Amino acid sequence: MNRLPSNKRAAILAMLVAGYSMRSITRRDGVSINTVAKLLNDAGAAAKAYLDEHVRQIPGRRRIECSQTWAFSYPAPRRAETSRRPATEDTWTLAAIDADSRLIVSCLAGDNSRKTRAGFVEDIRRRLKETPELATTGLLGNRDTEGNGGASRHGDSTMPEPDGIPRMPSNSEKRRFEKHVAMVNLYALHYNYCRVHPALSVTPAMAAGLDSDIRDLGWIVALIDARAKKPNRPKTYRKRAAGSN
Repeated sequence: MNRLPSNKRAAILAMLVAGYSMRSITRRDGVSINTVAKLLNDAGAAAKAYLDEHVRQIPGRRRIECSQTWAFSYPAPRRAETSRRPATEDTWTLAAIDADSRLIVSCLAGDNSRKTRAGFVEDIRRRLKETPELATTGLLGNRDTEGNGGASRHGDSTMPEPDGIPRMPSNSEKRRFEKHVAMVNLYALHYNYCRVHPALSVTPAMAAGLDSDIRDLGWIVALIDARAKKPNRPKTYRKRAAGSN
């Protein structure tokens, strides 16, 4: 199977976390949108697996600030709807930030239901050794963008604020929901492990005691490759018949 070189994939991931749309990446780099979409899916899966495994057992009593950002996405079309584009849906990206290390402790994309928010808060608690002090004033379902961390309703606001507070992806190009989830997970992994916080001079993962090095996008590519399925080969081979060429 053909695969882009590691440095090429790292460059595409850099554009994704910087807020470039998939179509703009195809125009800039000359790769197909299917290639970018598959890389995003693979990166999102690798990011989620790593975050779920390693953002755990965070020590100390933490002050966790929770917020949510509105986005729009559309689901995969049903079979009866393949001839027309499905309608957009409200999607909320929930994020929990440790006030001291600025680590994204947990992130979740879903609807604005009480069940979703309850599951999100429970996930936060499972990742910490001690019961945290939660500030959940940002989980009110308010669509006022100025009251939601400054997240733009019309752009991929994935760049951090001047004080280093992350802006979760707000999804300007109407991606399908699964692509938005992949982007959120990729962004959280990059923010935690690869991006040096301006006020801390280390990454949030280092400040939280979860890592000792500043990671780069090549490291994320290596995580993707480590999860890649090996080609299927038969365990046994059919014996050649006598007299056959």
